[in-house]
Amino acid sequence: MNRSSRIARSLQTLTLALLLPLGAGCQGWTMDYGKPAAQFEAVDAAAIAPDHVGEKVAVRGEVRSVDVSDPEDCVVELEGGVTARFGDFKDAAESCPVGTVVYLYGIVKAASPGGVTLDPASRRDPTAPFEPEKP
Repeated sequence: MNRSSRIARSLQTLTLALLLPLGAGCQGWTMDYGKPAAQFEAVDAAAIAPDHVGEKVAVRGEVRSVDVSDPEDCVVELEGGVTARFGDFKDAAESCPVGTVVYLYGIVKAASPGGVTLDPASRRDPTAPFEPEKP
């Protein structure tokens, strides 16, 4: 194998090594940069979220509880049966005081008439445009 072939082979290997993690991290990219597939009120989540399983959504709702007892699995519960899993982002979960209305982004992991799980979830800028769908 000549020198230019070795260089080409090395560049191909390097390219693959850089691109593979990007493909595996699409969910993280979607949470940070992707537009939400839907926007809705937490009270309407059970009716709307089943059409968006696996997609990023934006939700507005009143915080019912915050559980940070497991620092690796912090959970915020909203009205309407919405469970938002913040993972190990304890500070973000704690920034959702019970009784306040918050705006969240999340990937719909599960949805049923009994409730909706957003995993992962994160806070959203409340001043960003929000035009909720209705069921």
